[in-house]
Amino acid sequence: MTTIFKHADLGKIKGNIKDGVAQFLGLKYASLQNRFAAPSLVTNYGSGTVDASKFGPPPVSPIGAIDNEFGFIQKSLPLPPDLPYHSDIESLNLNITIPMNKEGSIDVTASLPVYVFVHGGGFAVGSSWYPHYDPAPLVKLSVEKGQPAIGITINYRLGVPGFLTSKELRSAGYKANNGFHDVRIALEWIRKFVGGFGGNPDEITASGESAGAFAVIMLLTSKEPLMKRCLITGGAVLLFKPLPEAVTEATYQKVIDALGLAEKTPEERIKALLSVPVDDLWQKIPPGTLLTPSIDNETVPGIATFPIVSSQFDDPAFPMPGRKWCSAVMIGDSKLDCSILYYLGMSEMLPNIAPKFIESVKKTLAAHPEVALNLLSFYNIAPSTDDDEALLSILRFGSEISFYAPSLAFAKGWPKTKENKFFIYHFNEGIPWEGKFKGEAGHILDVAYLFQNYNEHMNEEQKKVARAYGEDFIEFVNGNDPWPPVEGELVGARVYGPSSEGVTTKYVASGNPAEVGREDRVLKLGEQIGFDLVLDVFQNFMFGK
Repeated sequence: MTTIFKHADLGKIKGNIKDGVAQFLGLKYASLQNRFAAPSLVTNYGSGTVDASKFGPPPVSPIGAIDNEFGFIQKSLPLPPDLPYHSDIESLNLNITIPMNKEGSIDVTASLPVYVFVHGGGFAVGSSWYPHYDPAPLVKLSVEKGQPAIGITINYRLGVPGFLTSKELRSAGYKANNGFHDVRIALEWIRKFVGGFGGNPDEITASGESAGAFAVIMLLTSKEPLMKRCLITGGAVLLFKPLPEAVTEATYQKVIDALGLAEKTPEERIKALLSVPVDDLWQKIPPGTLLTPSIDNETVPGIATFPIVSSQFDDPAFPMPGRKWCSAVMIGDSKLDCSILYYLGMSEMLPNIAPKFIESVKKTLAAHPEVALNLLSFYNIAPSTDDDEALLSILRFGSEISFYAPSLAFAKGWPKTKENKFFIYHFNEGIPWEGKFKGEAGHILDVAYLFQNYNEHMNEEQKKVARAYGEDFIEFVNGNDPWPPVEGELVGARVYGPSSEGVTTKYVASGNPAEVGREDRVLKLGEQIGFDLVLDVFQNFMFGK
């Protein structure tokens, strides 16, 4: 069913009504002169009625990437009809889901809190139209709780248009980290226009998963307040190292070689990069090309480290003014978040992964041979360990140093005052569907549970976990404390699952690793040699440094 809504500033907008919510899809928040240009805020849709009944073009990324994401979750959902083809200059659009009032209309005076979701995908794939991100069930749940909220999902540039940079491009006037500039201007558009949809521009929660979580963390480096609060789930905020200039230059060279532009002049190369066919931007780029965020001293001011984020003193090497203006931060990790890396390269290290890992560990920790032995002992990895067992142990190590330990570091460094609260949670619910990691709390599963779009594929106990997680999220978005915020040295945490062991949710005031479903082994290693070096162990093995 469609509806025509009259926005005070944007005019008439055609949207959809389903299950008690109104959805306006593909609303353009910024325009682009070309694929590398800075985004320009859209403030006027012109005369006539805007058709927001269908999704707008997603950003340029490999076709069929949604199937990979379903593979990580280990369960597919039906795809929406009439999906548009991706675009390099028309992809900066967003989708707004608004609860209807009892009269079946949108109350523009409601002043509802708003959450904005930034999808993951390693800065290479993803789109706001993915069905497991559909805000409708979560928005409906907010109404059932008596705490209605508006849900927004956004697109931002990925891959070459989103994160390619070089001296040559910057000299031509094109900034680094276009994808992050897109996220910021999307928030600007939302603050400017969400009031006309019945939202409160002063009550915005920016949320993100995985790479999207990293994008949200980078918002905290802004001097200007960009949102009221933020939620970061599955975000390897210290695993994603922003690229230094030497690496971005090498990546640029790799891209122009792949596109056959090496012999062109700088001016010819720029012109060609702006005009090559859209599909060349992903089809001709070699797999593994580092098209990820880089240090630009604007959206990414430097490289975060464990000592920096765990200190309450702002470090000029990675300043985070948001620790003063953001009223609340929530960070969550899944017990096997690193399951994603099996699909992104670790599977290629089989067979005989244990000896390869041992060699890498000893090389990185050559100056600390006793710690190397401790690490291998803690994770039960020996030369004879079979591949399945070794793989899972390595992924557990990676999850603990890349996701669990950083969340504790951020908790330690956050002000933890009434004006700047910090919440932490641990997602321990196992994947209920058949596949490689069935029974494990794998990467992206938390989003599948949070947005309630997989509920019909769950048993009653699993649904209870999903609902509890969603209700806590709604409390947070509404500015409430879903559980006690972290205070002092005790990192009190919420735990979700595992329902297979009779746990729906619980609050552990002590944050004790064993009680929240974690182990203290990586914490012991970090205390011995520093967490950054322990993280290097995993990164050097995974990325071959």
